[in-house]
Parts: sequence; C-alpha cells; structure tokens
Amino acid sequence: MQNYNHNEKNLGISFGIQLLLILNIVAFVLEHFLAIPLSNICALRADWLRHGAFWQLITYQFVHDGFNHILFNLLSLFLLGNEIERALGTNRFFKLYLFSGLLGGLGWSILSPGHHTCVGASGAVFGILGAYAALYPNRKLYIWGILPIKAWVLVLVLGSYELLRTLGGPGGAVANSAHLSGGIAGYLYALSFGRLGLMKKLRNTFHIKSKPQIDRNEINRILDKANTHGLHTLTRTERNRLKRAGKQ
Repeated sequence: MQNYNHNEKNLGISFGIQLLLILNIVAFVLEHFLAIPLSNICALRADWLRHGAFWQLITYQFVHDGFNHILFNLLSLFLLGNEIERALGTNRFFKLYLFSGLLGGLGWSILSPGHHTCVGASGAVFGILGAYAALYPNRKLYIWGILPIKAWVLVLVLGSYELLRTLGGPGGAVANSAHLSGGIAGYLYALSFGRLGLMKKLRNTFHIKSKPQIDRNEINRILDKANTHGLHTLTRTERNRLKRAGKQ
C-alpha cells in the first residue's frame, strides 16, 4: 500500500519505525539463520495464562514464521507507520503498536485451542492500519501500487473479511482474530487521541494548567537537521524539544 495525495514533507524513516524494523529483522535472523529457537519462548501460546507466560503477549509480536510473513508485516509497517508516528509522537506510537499487538494476542488466545501458537506483528500492523483509518479516513491508499481506495473503505473491507474468517473458527495458519482485535484496538486508540482537542478545551474552560504546546514547525526543522547532518549535531535544547514532542 502507498499513500496518495500526500502533501506532508518527507522526513525519512522515523525513529520508532527504524527501531521496530531492526528488532523484527534481528529476531528473524537469530531464529531462521542462526537456528536460535526464539519461538519456543517468545511465541504466544493459547494457554499462556495457565502457564503464567504474560511476556508472550509482547514477545510474539517480534517473531515470524517465514520470509513472506515478515516481509508483508514490515512493508506495511514502513508504508503506514511513519505518518502515524509523526501524528501521535513516538511514545504514543509505541503504545499504539504494543497495545494493538497485545489486544490482538488476547483476542486470538480466547478463541484458539490451548495447543495452538501465534507469532508475528500482524495484530500490531492491523492496529496501525486501524489508526490510519481513524486519523485519515479519506486518504487514498494504493493496493498493489495500482488500485486507489480510501483508508476507511479498506479497513472496513479487511475488517469484514477478518470477522467472517474469525466466525468460521480459529483453524488455519492465519490468526484472523488477532488481526481483527488489533485493528479495532488501533482504531479506538487513535479515536481517543483525536479527542484530545476536546479535553484541552475543557481544561482551558476550568483554568486547568497544561504543558506548553510544541511548535510543529520547529520540530520539523530539528528533524530535518538530524536527517541531514546527523543526531550528534543537535544541541541539548533541540534534543529536549524532541523528547517533549514525543511525550505530547
């Protein structure tokens, strides 16, 4: 998928996307090239609660079955995630990613037999897709680089497909319930972010103090400087402004 009619200045790959790509690729290399069986510990088992394996709700998101599996997930993450991270800020973006993957894993484990396992970032990626539809519902995306479709229509079609497959049962290699749960989680998370403007108005009405807003143009200037000359050229003040922007 690819953005269409996108007027925002290209600032390169965002920090969060870089980190997630690296973590997923490193895990893939360790397991599939160096024969380190990460899935034995990191894969999500449907009976994780019985064994107290809470960490699996997070770790399963970073291991994949094969090359096609990781390629699709990371390509989708790259194409959609940069814009979402810049809209939400890095901290909120990580929360979106992990929250969607966690809810996706929970939804899958509830519907799956105890001996089944689940791996992959698909739940988190569907969460990003759901967030994209919430934030940019009328933005056009290309399917296979050819067919333009509005984001909300694409999410509705994919969500309906995943729902039908989920209702058909948990069998098969594709964790449709994880996709569906992750997508819903991401959509709701982004909607709650969109309500922040209302909360700010309420705080102003009742004279509740809030942190000063970050100048987006200044942040873009700092990002341009970092992309062109490297992070080491940023001043301490510029680094602090980037950190504050990520928290808001």
